[in-house]
Amino acid sequence: MTAYDTADHETPRGGRRPTSADVARLAGVSRATVSYVLNGRSERPIGEQARLRVLAAVRELGYTPHSTARTLRSGRSDLVLAPMPRLPMGPTRHRYFEALSQELSRRGLNLLLHGDRRAEGVDGARAWAQLRPAAVVADADRCPPEAAAFLRRAGVDAVLLTGPRALPYAPTLVVAGAAVAELATRHLIDSGRRRLACLVPGGDIAAVGRARFEAVTAAAGAAGVPVQRVDCELDDGALAAAAAAWRDPALRPDAVYAYNDEFALVLIQELRDAGLDVPGDVAVVGSGNLPLGAALRPALTTTYYDPADTAAAVATAIEHLLQGSGGPSVTGPRPRLLVRASG
Repeated sequence: MTAYDTADHETPRGGRRPTSADVARLAGVSRATVSYVLNGRSERPIGEQARLRVLAAVRELGYTPHSTARTLRSGRSDLVLAPMPRLPMGPTRHRYFEALSQELSRRGLNLLLHGDRRAEGVDGARAWAQLRPAAVVADADRCPPEAAAFLRRAGVDAVLLTGPRALPYAPTLVVAGAAVAELATRHLIDSGRRRLACLVPGGDIAAVGRARFEAVTAAAGAAGVPVQRVDCELDDGALAAAAAAWRDPALRPDAVYAYNDEFALVLIQELRDAGLDVPGDVAVVGSGNLPLGAALRPALTTTYYDPADTAAAVATAIEHLLQGSGGPSVTGPRPRLLVRASG
C-alpha cells in the first residue's frame, strides 16, 4: 500500500469543510508540506511525488484555503479589488476581467469585483477598504486624492489608478482612450482618404465622444485633412439623415470614424440603405473589436485595446507595487488595428 492509498485515511463527513490537516492525512505528508505546495513557497524542496499527492488530495477533498486565516498568517490579504464599471459590461470588459483574474492568479492574487457601480470618492474607498484588499485598481475619476489617501490609511498596500494621464497622488496605469481614434484616423489617411467624418455621440458617453473627436481632428489636421463632425445617437435618426445627405458627392466624406463598433455597424446599414457602397463610396472604421464586426459584410475594420494586454499590464503593475518596486506611472498597452473589408 502506498502513502496515498485512501483505504486507511478518513475524509471529512457530514458536510464539514475540509482542512489542510485533512489534505495532509490523505496525501501522507505534513501540514507544512501542504502549505509549501499550495502557497508556492520555496523554503525547502518538495519532491515531485509529494507535490502530486498533495494536489490530488486537494482535488479529491474539494479543499480551498481559508482566505481569512491565510490573511491572518501572512499579515496581508491576497485580494485585488476592482469596482464594477459604471456602464453595463460588454464583451470587451468581460474579456478584460477574465484575463485580469487569470493574470492575478498566476501571481498568487485573487480578483474581487465590488458590485456597487456608483461607489466613488471617500465613501467608495470606505466600502472598498472594509473588504481588506491588498490592492485596489480603479478608474482615476472614481478615486480622487482624498479617496486614495483614505485607502492607504485603511491599510491597503497598493492603489493603482487607470486613466489617460499620470496623476501625482497615486501610481497610474496610463491608457489613452482616445488613441484608438488617432490610430483609426492615421490608417484612413495612410489609405488615401482625404475627406473624413467623425461620429460624436452624446449622453453618458459624450465626454469620450468629444475626446475621440479631438484626437481625430488633431491627427487629420496634421495631414491637412478636413473632418466633418456628425453629432448623433444610435436611435435618433441622425445616422440615417447623414447617410441620406451623403448621397450628394459634394457633401460626402470618403471615410468615417464611427466612434465605436456599434455605431459603425449601424452606420454601414444606413449607408447601404441610402444606396452607397462601403468601402467604395465611404470607408468606415470603428473601435472595440466586437465579434459581430467580423461576422457581418463588409467585415468591419476596427481599432481596439486587447483586453489581455491591458490585464497583463495591470497585474504586473500591482505585483510591482506590492513588492515595493512600483513607480509613479506605468505605460499602458498600445491600441491595435485590425484591417478588414470596410475600410
